[in-house]
Amino acid sequence: MFQTEPMTCHLQNVGTFQTEPIICLQHLGNQFFTHLMQQITQMGYPSLIVPIIVIAIFGIDFKKSFLLFQLFMWTDMVTDILKILVGFPRPYYVDKKVINLENNITSTSNFSGNGIKGIFALPDNQILNTFHLQEAYKSGSLGFPSGHVSLTTALWGGSATVFDNRLIKILTPFAMVLMAFSRVYLGKHFIGDVVGGAIVGLISIVVFAYFLKSSLKQDFFKKESFELAFRSENLFFYCFMFVIPAILVAFSLIGSHPLNTDTGYLLGMNVAYLLIIRKGIPDDTGTVEQRATRVFIALLLFEVSKIILDCGFCTNYLFAIEFLKTFIPAATIWVSVVICKKFNLYRRNEESL
Repeated sequence: MFQTEPMTCHLQNVGTFQTEPIICLQHLGNQFFTHLMQQITQMGYPSLIVPIIVIAIFGIDFKKSFLLFQLFMWTDMVTDILKILVGFPRPYYVDKKVINLENNITSTSNFSGNGIKGIFALPDNQILNTFHLQEAYKSGSLGFPSGHVSLTTALWGGSATVFDNRLIKILTPFAMVLMAFSRVYLGKHFIGDVVGGAIVGLISIVVFAYFLKSSLKQDFFKKESFELAFRSENLFFYCFMFVIPAILVAFSLIGSHPLNTDTGYLLGMNVAYLLIIRKGIPDDTGTVEQRATRVFIALLLFEVSKIILDCGFCTNYLFAIEFLKTFIPAATIWVSVVICKKFNLYRRNEESL
């Protein structure tokens, strides 16, 4: 862990977008604690969570897990859109005394924080104007709201909702608080950022719960809802699953904003779902060995496709290529289902969601 000069923490009138709480926490921490927080924060990245959802799709419940994937990816995209619209910097840009402990990088900022201006004070206009000219802003390294917190909230809260599991419900608030703390301690987010991320995640869960209680949930798993027909349900699902994400892809390519990987996962999985539902959604029954084999096949195709794309385009940083690096692995879900059916790894089950 990077060491900074000793200080005594005196927190008075601490604001949601001030660096004093972060600096205080970093001085109180040690190398072991920093490593622990680094491991915790890794669990908030889509690159880790999407494979976990793939495991649930093939090993637990296809329908419920696919709905959870939709909740997760839409929360991710809404969070990124808000980041772009708000355009707030991360703490280590606002204050040179804040260390980026996640990447073990000391700050090169010319600023020394906001000072004490009030609980709800925002970053200084001078800092914001300067930040908007930096490469960090253009590349999407933005603060508010915290994506790790919004995604953790959506994943755990969504899992508790769709699976109606008491243990997950109990663990959800602890997971949220722990992720929020890790992001603040590591210097990646202000307190206001993690609060904003929690609000985004909670709103997503409320919308998700309303969807589960509506008739749209059942329509979502009907083959006729994805036929090329001018029915209200068909138009809604096609717009929600393909048209809006495609528009966001175009926005990413034109504006060079980091939405391309999110939309890649979403569009890839949705294209796979369209191909799957045309032939019928697979059943979820099967022995432990069958479920484990399904998971192995799905993860193998998913991860191998990622490795091949990473090796093939490792020297070319193009936004279109970055999109394909997530679109193609997500689309392998369809291939996995086809292979699992060929090997009779599903047993018939008439039960619905």
